[in-house]
Amino acid sequence: MFFDWSSTDFKPNGNEWEYYPFAYRHDMRYDIDARNCTLPAIVEFPNLMRQKSWIAIVVSTLVSMYLFVILAIVCDDYLVPAMERLCYTLRMTYDVAGATFLAASTSAPELFVNFVGTFVTNGDIGLGTIVGSSVFNILVIAGVCGIFTQPTKLDWWPVTRDTAWYLIAIASLTYVLWDSLVMWYEAFALLLLYISYVIQLSFDRRIQNLVRHEHAESELLDEDPMTREEEPLKGFRDHVCAKPKTEYNFYQWTWWAIKYPAELMLACTVPSARSIFFLSMISAILWISLISYLLTWFLTILGYNLNIPDAIMGLTVLAAGTSVPEVASSYIVSKKGYGSMAICNAIGSNTFDILVCLGLPWLLKILIYQQKIDIDSTALTITTAMLVVTAAVLYLGLLARRFVMGKTVGYLSIIFYALFLIIACTLEILLNKEKMCDIQD
Repeated sequence: MFFDWSSTDFKPNGNEWEYYPFAYRHDMRYDIDARNCTLPAIVEFPNLMRQKSWIAIVVSTLVSMYLFVILAIVCDDYLVPAMERLCYTLRMTYDVAGATFLAASTSAPELFVNFVGTFVTNGDIGLGTIVGSSVFNILVIAGVCGIFTQPTKLDWWPVTRDTAWYLIAIASLTYVLWDSLVMWYEAFALLLLYISYVIQLSFDRRIQNLVRHEHAESELLDEDPMTREEEPLKGFRDHVCAKPKTEYNFYQWTWWAIKYPAELMLACTVPSARSIFFLSMISAILWISLISYLLTWFLTILGYNLNIPDAIMGLTVLAAGTSVPEVASSYIVSKKGYGSMAICNAIGSNTFDILVCLGLPWLLKILIYQQKIDIDSTALTITTAMLVVTAAVLYLGLLARRFVMGKTVGYLSIIFYALFLIIACTLEILLNKEKMCDIQD
């Protein structure tokens, strides 16, 4: 019969592949399986800059840097102010607001990056980003707030509460990754843990009244973002018509010129938080989802050209870039004297990252495709367990300083962050036995 043939009957000889393109493509996949190698994540994205060259490195680097700038603007000028108005409307406390809505809003990039990593690249770049972002949030935010702001006295209760939940999240994730397989009930359990965390926060004031004798009513969010004089919410005119001051130097003018196209584009597409803040929040989240996809794409191109594994790209560059909103928002609130809100934002973001940003995409993919999720990197399991050390360093440092966030805790956090990156990247290189296919070959 005419259709009774096998793809191996059409192995390419000379230009024969031009007459049997589909048979040749099937035979190429057979050759890939025979080589016992894994296709790089770059093949899951549109066919752009797959040829290794220095031009691809320069272009992907510049585009990624500008995408980080856009991400910081959309989070700081639109998403976070909209969340501030939401928290004020709900009359929440500073620490609960920092651990829930503010943490969820600033963790939106990690959520969408892991959606891309789970459904598009099918690799470890999403998981690596979550783990790297967790360390970045804990140590770098504490370092920035401790070094560049005035020493702040923290309330021991919210810091202890959120650190305990963060340790529970780390232990749960380590258990899930132990066999390098993710089952539907494991992903569902992560989401249930976050629901339990939110329920506990809703009863937090009652629990505090049982545990401690004093409870400060001043912790309530009593400052209306619409009427505050310090750092007021920006409107459309503020974004479009704002010009640098005359005393600005050349570098400040250059930075304004670089940012202005992004400011103009976002001002024309995202409503100001001074108007309908809920619509502003939704529009900002849509922008974050698009930017996260583009960031993952161009950083995958960069990692492919530099022969850097996806997990390392996630642990370092992508983790730091997607954590820009957390650093900016925590620094702003810490400078105002709300140190507990800054630290709860950092720790709460990590709890959200682990339980929701990983659990939700995993659960959806397992339910849609009816298959388990394989974790390629063995080192990431060890790196995840190391997150306990980072949480312990911050909490014990604060405990030793009587919960005063100062330069000592700040420098200690930065040193341990550098050590973590060195150990994590070394483990990834030593334990990564995966052989990547050369798609150019």
